[in-house]
Amino acid sequence: MGDLKEIQSLLDNGQHTKAREILKEYVANHPEDPVALRMLGNTYAYTGFLGKARLIWKGALKKFPDDIDLLYNYALAHYLVGDYFVATKYWRRALKKSPNDAEIYFNLGQIARDEGKLHRAVKYWKKANELDPSNVEIMNNIGVVYASFKLFDKAALWYKKAIEQDGEYALAHFNLTNALMEVGEYEQASVHADMAAKLDPATHLEQVTAIQRTISQKLNKA
Repeated sequence: MGDLKEIQSLLDNGQHTKAREILKEYVANHPEDPVALRMLGNTYAYTGFLGKARLIWKGALKKFPDDIDLLYNYALAHYLVGDYFVATKYWRRALKKSPNDAEIYFNLGQIARDEGKLHRAVKYWKKANELDPSNVEIMNNIGVVYASFKLFDKAALWYKKAIEQDGEYALAHFNLTNALMEVGEYEQASVHADMAAKLDPATHLEQVTAIQRTISQKLNKA
């Protein structure tokens, strides 16, 4: 029977079925180990048996109701199947135990966005950004919300923050292109359009080609 480090190595290498068999024996001998129970659930979640994973984590939480990782995984499992009520409940419980966890704030923002509560989403994401200023997806998400409110100047500021953190973030370049076009900054929009196409041509090249034609027309009329 392997130890948890060996089992984690199997999980890291995608050997979930093998890890599961070892974990079953390990849990039988160590039924009070929350890490092992979380990992056992992971072996099911990673192989498409999310319902089974939820059952394992739910049972583990009855024994270890304050375990952050179990709370997080259980919440995530419900989020992935669209059960936002339960996901929110358990992420909030986790947040009480770990109030400076940027990832939990990020995920609560995702739920708020999916439920159409955009102001609340921005509030969660700004808190996540304070705790983890390196997460460019947070900044981009905030920009997208402001763009949906037609606050394109604010949107552009957040896209620029993302690009300052990661100059190769193609989506932020593309979103910034659109925001800059809305405020009439066509030359800068063209620069970021080219960057988006260069960094991720499979996603953005076709759209950028059309955008550049529009920009050329706008500049020729100026």
